[in-house]
Amino acid sequence: MNKIDIYGSFTQALSFSGSVSVPKYLLKHYASIGLTEQEMMLVIHIQSWMEENPYPQVAQLGQYMQASTEDIEEMIGRLVERGLLSIDKSWNAAEHKWSYSYSILGLIDKLVEQWAIEGVKQYAFQKGQQQQVPGRTDPLANNLQRSALDPLVAAFEQELGRPLTAIECEHLQTWLDSHFSQELIIESLRRGVAAGIRSFRYLDSILREWDKKGLRTQAEVEADDEYFQSRQETKPKRRAKKPSPSKPDKYEDFYL
Repeated sequence: MNKIDIYGSFTQALSFSGSVSVPKYLLKHYASIGLTEQEMMLVIHIQSWMEENPYPQVAQLGQYMQASTEDIEEMIGRLVERGLLSIDKSWNAAEHKWSYSYSILGLIDKLVEQWAIEGVKQYAFQKGQQQQVPGRTDPLANNLQRSALDPLVAAFEQELGRPLTAIECEHLQTWLDSHFSQELIIESLRRGVAAGIRSFRYLDSILREWDKKGLRTQAEVEADDEYFQSRQETKPKRRAKKPSPSKPDKYEDFYL
């Protein structure tokens, strides 16, 4: 078989093997939403199986990626924990058994969020350009934003042991824009770490609770903690009920 025949046969086999459509936006932003290269490749492999087998076995995925089943299971666990991948369960009435399938709706939600953030930033940039004199920028405002955000990014990255994603940096900036001080944001991180929860949603709930109470500084938060603790200590403790005396056995003195 000559070279032209081999090339033609390969092209035909390649076209019949099918293709996987990966959005260019995902390829450009997978790192921004926290996906590693291996995790991205795993998502592509899962997507390639969707029509034929919505729940490919871990061993199959490991074979295609030349990775151990332990590595694949660990990656799937991380993706599920971060809400980028889910495992759906449904009852198969025809076969009388449960069926499982992977879903990447969580990943799509993250992409939508990333796309919306970019749109807002682009709109704000264009609006700012219209309001400023052409050719002039406001370096003071930019420096102030960076000086407030940089220590927070450094503190969070040191605690989490990894670089923050663009969306996580947006969360920090949103807290600053909501007039939460750096010390309160870092204090919420400390409390989340102490509770074993590093979710930004959990930290946001802590900050919102402090905001409801009107607490603006770390000293005020600590004073509120002490007040709560003192109230707990002064609450009257419920006395344990004394056991009722048992009735004497009527046959107690019957035998000598």
